[in-house]
Amino acid sequence: MTIYLDRFDSNEPLDGASLEVSGEGIFAAAAKPVAPGTYVVDADWLDVPGSKPLLFTITTSDTSDLLNGTLTIADTAPVTQSTTTPLADVLTRPGVLAALLGALVAGFLIALALRPRSSSSPCAPQSSTPQSCSSDAPQAKSTGNLRAAAEIIVVTAFAGFVWASPVLAGPGHDGSHDHGDGGNAPATIAAGNAPRKLADGSVFIPKPSQRLLDVRTHPAVEETSVKSRELMGTIISDPSAFGQVQAPMDGQIEMSERGISFAGQKVEAGEVLALLSPAIPLADLGTMQQLRAEVDGKLIIAEQKLARLTRIAGVVAQRDIDDTRAERDALREQKRVLAPKGIEKVALKAPVSGIISLANVRAGQVVSARDTLFEIVDPNRLWAEGIGNDIHNDDEIASAEALDRDGHAFKLTYMGRAPTLRQQAQPFLFRVDQRHAGLAIGAPVKILVQTPDAARGYVLPGAAIVRGSNGLPQVWVKLSAERFKPVAVKIAPLDGTRSLVIAGIEAGQRVVTAGAELINQIR
Repeated sequence: MTIYLDRFDSNEPLDGASLEVSGEGIFAAAAKPVAPGTYVVDADWLDVPGSKPLLFTITTSDTSDLLNGTLTIADTAPVTQSTTTPLADVLTRPGVLAALLGALVAGFLIALALRPRSSSSPCAPQSSTPQSCSSDAPQAKSTGNLRAAAEIIVVTAFAGFVWASPVLAGPGHDGSHDHGDGGNAPATIAAGNAPRKLADGSVFIPKPSQRLLDVRTHPAVEETSVKSRELMGTIISDPSAFGQVQAPMDGQIEMSERGISFAGQKVEAGEVLALLSPAIPLADLGTMQQLRAEVDGKLIIAEQKLARLTRIAGVVAQRDIDDTRAERDALREQKRVLAPKGIEKVALKAPVSGIISLANVRAGQVVSARDTLFEIVDPNRLWAEGIGNDIHNDDEIASAEALDRDGHAFKLTYMGRAPTLRQQAQPFLFRVDQRHAGLAIGAPVKILVQTPDAARGYVLPGAAIVRGSNGLPQVWVKLSAERFKPVAVKIAPLDGTRSLVIAGIEAGQRVVTAGAELINQIR
């Protein structure tokens, strides 16, 4: 005999217990553990058919208990039951009498329809020659009709008797009554030891299947909790840790000494990401060449003039010589500035430290002014932006949590809200305090905002709430050791991992908190 020992409240297998089985006229037998929470008893009385009251003595390190039950061992010998019913009882039943009466009436009507018709001449003349006629021909024809009618009566009576044959099985065998209970006994679990849904909507799950599904329960306890409001949100970057690199002018991308930066690369503030070679239009290039030639000409004239004035320094004023020398120096500087203008490159530097999240550059790529080339973010500094309408002041936000699509929950800190509407909704900003590795910028999240208002209900983990076939939320309640029932509930959001059940269950009911989704799929 295999015994599955679980805790009543949590349905958790009870391992390491001392288990003894005894009963009236049965010596105590110790059960041997074969698996966590599974014990086996070997005894010779298990082969004896009959009903045996048993007492289970359970002792653990922290508790002890006595459990009683009745084990019914069926006799394996085949039992043949006679269903023969006395003929007198059969003939006195209303169904049989009605069938026989119907058969008798049908036979009489058929015999009446086949009776012989009278004729004025027993023999019709066939020719002018006189012939003799047998006087017993009508009598023979009448005898044949009566015989046919009798056969029809017998066949009809037999058909009526077969039609009424269900009554021969006796009470409880005609499909209108269950065996031995008059049709009033409760529905029992069908044969077999596989999980299945029963006719009343409950689910039968044997203990081995409960172990495989890791089913756990918890008694419902009513308590007071804060209310929550749900906002649809998106993960964004911290504004202080987000930077963009745009092209200051039209030009062509060139590689720096370490190459062109790529998405996912970690950079520091001020680090060169790429080089931009400015693109000069043909009209501007011609203007610069003309300006350069004009500067060159003026410089030659200034140098010649300074040379002449220097030779006749005693005749001309020193002021003229100084002015000419200053003009020459200015023209030389203009030439120096104009000469390298066509080959100077602009360094594109990172404005903040972090990781490159966007890199829209390639070597040799031609870009326009104000094109976004790089975006840099700090993955450790993220915010969440929520959209809602039902929060009217900051005092209504006590705390907040977020839940992503993978079921990860993390804490948020309220930072503020925008005074303007966006798509007829007000944006709320939160700082992510507990980031996990799978959280990415732009990921949709569900933001649960806790308010100071309180509500009473039953706090359950999110895994306990499932969707029924009608789309409404429901929980599974454990009725007995191997039977579970679905219960429709009304819920309210609480935080990222728990829900508040407002109505539907009662205190003390053992609600399935783990494995509910698997139970919900049993058909």
